[in-house]
Amino acid sequence: MSTSTITEAEIEYMKLCLSLAQESLDAGDEPFGSILVNSAGKVIATKRNRVNEINALFHPEIELARWALNHLTLEERKTTVMYTTGEHCPMCAAAHGWSAVGTLVYLASGKELKQW
Repeated sequence: MSTSTITEAEIEYMKLCLSLAQESLDAGDEPFGSILVNSAGKVIATKRNRVNEINALFHPEIELARWALNHLTLEERKTTVMYTTGEHCPMCAAAHGWSAVGTLVYLASGKELKQW
């Protein structure tokens, strides 16, 4: 997405993702935070990285995909947007696809993340 298409709401969504990423970092995990936003623009779920706290599979995107499967209909999932601090890893991409969550918006690409 180019900067000319970012809305004020999307900036707020990303600020929330960054806040969750900071929580992860403060807890000793890598700085990833993710949220789900429904078609009405309401934040309906938030998760942060907890791979060091819980297990290596506890990426926020996977947990949000699981949450969506348990709480939303297929039609609701299709219209939900996932905002996250970083581009999906292969596991998260698969979870996103299998859960049929709609659009993905990320702050940093995989290439950018490797430079950190």
